[in-house]
Amino acid sequence: MRFILVLATLILEAQLYFTGSQAKQDTSANSVGNDDEKPYKPEQEFRGLIKDVLAQKGGTATLPCKIDPGSGIVTWVRRRDRQLLTVGQDTHSVDKRFMVHKHVNSEWSLLIQKVTHEDAGLYECQVTTHPVQQYFVRLSVTDAYSIIPGAPDLHVKQGSNLRLECKLMSATETPLYVFWYRNARMINYDSEPGVRVELTKAGSVLEVEKTQLGHGGNYTCAPSNAREAYVMVHVIEEEEKPAAMHGGDRRNLSPAILASNFLVSLLAAVSWRIPSFTSLYPT
Repeated sequence: MRFILVLATLILEAQLYFTGSQAKQDTSANSVGNDDEKPYKPEQEFRGLIKDVLAQKGGTATLPCKIDPGSGIVTWVRRRDRQLLTVGQDTHSVDKRFMVHKHVNSEWSLLIQKVTHEDAGLYECQVTTHPVQQYFVRLSVTDAYSIIPGAPDLHVKQGSNLRLECKLMSATETPLYVFWYRNARMINYDSEPGVRVELTKAGSVLEVEKTQLGHGGNYTCAPSNAREAYVMVHVIEEEEKPAAMHGGDRRNLSPAILASNFLVSLLAAVSWRIPSFTSLYPT
C-alpha cells in the first residue's frame, strides 16, 4: 500500500511539473503575440466551480473535499505554485501546518493551522480516478478586530450600573478568552464586589453594579484572536443636595446668597436703634 502511495505521489508531481511548464509556455506565447494581453491566471478557467472559504489570521482554515467512497487516493495541491501538500492522510509539504482530516462521510478536509495572509488563494483537491476528479476551494484570510459600543468616551452616573460589551468583528472563530483591563490592570479574576465578566459567542460582557468614582478609567478588552478595543469611562459624581436638606450648612451657599443674608441680618440688628417718628414728635 505504501508503494502505491509513493508511486502515485511521483506521478502526481510529474503531472504537476509538466502542467505548470505547459501553462508557462502558453503564457509566454500569448505575451509574445500580444503585449497588452493580461497574464494567465489559473483561477480563470475554474470560474463558477470554486467553493469560497473564509478564515481569520492566526486561526485554522478548513477546506472541504467530499468524494464518493472508495474513489481513490485524495491529494491536495496549492495552485499558486503547484505545490503538492498532502497525499492520502500523509502531509507531503515541509510546512507541517498543512494536514488532512478524514471524516466518516468520505470528506477529506485540508486543515491549515495558524493561517497567514500568504495562505490565501486557490487550492485543488484531486482524486486519482479515470478521469481525474478535481475540486477547487478559494481561501480568503481576514483580520479580526473588536469594538466596544460607546467608545471612545462613555459617561455613567455614580451609583448606576455599567455594562461594557466587547464585540468581535470579521471573526470566524469563537475566542478562547477575552481579558478585561482597567488602567492596565486585569480585572477578570479580581474579587471586586459587583464586577462580573461573561464570555459570549461574539465576545465578552463586563458589568459593574452601583458604579463608584473608582470605577472610572481606561477599559480595554483583549480577545485571544482579535485586535484589542478601548473605551474611557467617566463616572459623574452625584449632585450636592440643597442647603435646606443639609440642615442649613452655610458652607454650601454661594457668595451672593451669603452677602444677601449678611445685609438682612445687619439691617435687623440696627433697626431697633433708630427711634420711630412717633417717639420724636409726640401728639
